[in-house]
Amino acid sequence: MPDYIKIIKFFDEYIAHYKEFLKFEYSKLDMINSHEIQKLSSSLSVEQALIMKTNAFEQKRIMVLGEHSGMTFAEIAENAPDEYRRKLTKQHKDLADTVYRMKELNDSASVIVSERLKRIQRRTAELDTYNGRGDVRREHASTFVAKT
Repeated sequence: MPDYIKIIKFFDEYIAHYKEFLKFEYSKLDMINSHEIQKLSSSLSVEQALIMKTNAFEQKRIMVLGEHSGMTFAEIAENAPDEYRRKLTKQHKDLADTVYRMKELNDSASVIVSERLKRIQRRTAELDTYNGRGDVRREHASTFVAKT
């Protein structure tokens, strides 16, 4: 039988870590929205540390759950004795909600960054061309290459 008190304590720490990570993800999205490239670049070390801490928690989870480490958190909560089931179910919901919000933020950031890259690619592919009368015309690089 798993040590449910140890599991509950572990998941309290684990959830706290993910909430800290979520807080970071919110600040990262703010930096992306605000075009704060320098701050975003500087935050990479913080993100890297959070990822390393997540990996350490995964190792600890395997140790805490022991032979039950192949079970999902939902299965652990479902199979827990009555006195632990409510707390574990609440923790599972809390963790799932936090991870889901992190995924939403990362998806939003990905969309923003990819759209900005598309705009940059379009802009860098535009050329100013001149006709013989001194008029400037903006052309796409692929059009210009096809004419030459």
